[in-house]
Amino acid sequence: MKTVIYDFNGTILDDVDTGIIAINAMIDKYLDRDHLTKEEYRKVFGFPVIDYYKRVGFDFDKLDFKVVGNEWMDVYEANKGSYHLYPGIKEQLSDNKRQGIRNILLSASRLDKLKIQCDDLGITDLFDEILGIDDIYASSKVYIAKEWMQRQEKGEYVFVGDTLHDLEVADALNIKCILVSNGHQAKDILLRKTSHVYDDIREVVNDPYWPI
Repeated sequence: MKTVIYDFNGTILDDVDTGIIAINAMIDKYLDRDHLTKEEYRKVFGFPVIDYYKRVGFDFDKLDFKVVGNEWMDVYEANKGSYHLYPGIKEQLSDNKRQGIRNILLSASRLDKLKIQCDDLGITDLFDEILGIDDIYASSKVYIAKEWMQRQEKGEYVFVGDTLHDLEVADALNIKCILVSNGHQAKDILLRKTSHVYDDIREVVNDPYWPI
């Protein structure tokens, strides 16, 4: 059995600009600093999300992280017209299914919102399973990934993501990982930990890890 586990935000869904709009709205409201540029954003973004906010300048001794997180989500939802699927991802998912490769979606997004997004984007039927977390504060995907993996048969697995956290999840599952560098973290950051990094999701099928 061959399985590709995909991260969602920044890997399948190009919502980098949407995330920047949302964090800059929080900066306007709470901080006395300039907006993040795309380059700056991709340098400071990471997981756990609370640590990323702290790198931006938020002081959660003075602010409530849950309040800021909810407000960020409100802005993100209001600007969902600014995100879209990366070119070629639908074709890749369809090709996988034709070749008998399972597609699994694993995200730090809340599961109910994730399913709505997939329905809206017309990709729900391309996945064998959709896995998300139970809150919007995105602490980690490791727990839900391990829980899922315990129910699986032995086989060939690869995780495709766009952040070092995705690599950490893959390591926790003891599976291979391929990263794309046009998502939420800069290429030079990804290359510090792995050489399996590509500029475009369409290129990952050329990696030695790909289950052909």
